[in-house]
Amino acid sequence: MNTTSTYLRSGLFLLTALVLHVSLFSDLRVWGVAPEVPLAIAVTAGLVGGPERGAVAGFAIGLGIDLYLPTLFGLSALIYTVWGYTVGLLQERMFRRAWWINVSVTGAATAGGLLVYAVLGELLGQANLYTDRLYLVMGVAAVYNLVLSLPLLGLWRWSWPTLLGEEA
Repeated sequence: MNTTSTYLRSGLFLLTALVLHVSLFSDLRVWGVAPEVPLAIAVTAGLVGGPERGAVAGFAIGLGIDLYLPTLFGLSALIYTVWGYTVGLLQERMFRRAWWINVSVTGAATAGGLLVYAVLGELLGQANLYTDRLYLVMGVAAVYNLVLSLPLLGLWRWSWPTLLGEEA
């Protein structure tokens, strides 16, 4: 498989995930909380592809979300880029490739990413991000992304088979 098809698969995956997040997942709410699919995309990209691919996927999906959300432009792209890179770096240095570790890391990174997003957003002037519901949002979104992490990890492996030494 050549690099062109790898880029096409990755782009198709990111575009599909963005459209599904905006149109479908934003309406699937538990206690008023929707899943944070873009953050899960960045985290799982870092887990599968390493820090560089996690950062690139995080930036691309974050930029797409920033074009949609009425919040500070670039905040999602910044947080998702840093989070994808950090998780990818930690995966290379510390984590084993066991499925349950990747799922747990996705949930924990979701909660941490939302906390960083809220704190940084408040520091930059975006009002009402750090509220009394933040910890509920973090918990519910982490559980959502725990469930979504296995399919997302599989989709990233499908998207990058040459990186992983596999053929699809």
